[in-house]
Amino acid sequence: MISYWAAGLRLHRDEFSKHLSCQSSHCSAQRVQLILHKRPPDWSWLDWLKHIAVSWNWQAVDDQRVRIGRFVVELTPYYFETLWREWRAWKNWYLPPWSLKGKTVLDVGAGCGETALFYFSHGAGKVIAVEPNPSLAPVLHRNMVRNKWDMEIISGPFQSTMLGRNFDFMKMDGEGCEAQLLNITSLPPCAVEVHSRRILDSLKTRFEVNVLPQRDNWIVQNLLEHSTWAL
Repeated sequence: MISYWAAGLRLHRDEFSKHLSCQSSHCSAQRVQLILHKRPPDWSWLDWLKHIAVSWNWQAVDDQRVRIGRFVVELTPYYFETLWREWRAWKNWYLPPWSLKGKTVLDVGAGCGETALFYFSHGAGKVIAVEPNPSLAPVLHRNMVRNKWDMEIISGPFQSTMLGRNFDFMKMDGEGCEAQLLNITSLPPCAVEVHSRRILDSLKTRFEVNVLPQRDNWIVQNLLEHSTWAL
């Protein structure tokens, strides 16, 4: 079985001499296949091997779903590519230094639920998933039901009033919506992907944050647990 994860994500016979497959009792004895990703040309062999070390046991269940740990998630090719490329980085970008066990995460830019998967895999008790693309809401719902996640789905753009909800940590990756954070007086515990130098400079001026520079953007973090903040 070759999954639809797009050419760069299929099992490559030019790099591996044979298919690696297994039988999984969790899939009602359906045939599943390990997902082995071709090395991107701009990656070193070491970086590629580090990603393989993380994802070696990810399994394609069918043309749209992948098993990662105890969860099975439906993903489009774009979001699987994002998941595969960034899962290791998310541990540095999107996790606070304290435990998320039983905590609630506000996930802005939820996609298909790939970051919800990340947070539930790290012990989160609930995820509030905000996704502006209406075509992804059914995918989020199916992943929620299939995995019995405690998840609230908000199909629509981020609004700063959502910061009034009860949550312990926020991840934000929605191009442009980070500008709304310039209108609040205190920043919640969060990790925010920032796409504009102007917004980055304003956030640094207004709040005490940690900045992780990336190739095309910045990850801005406020990692103070239980910080007191208000809109």
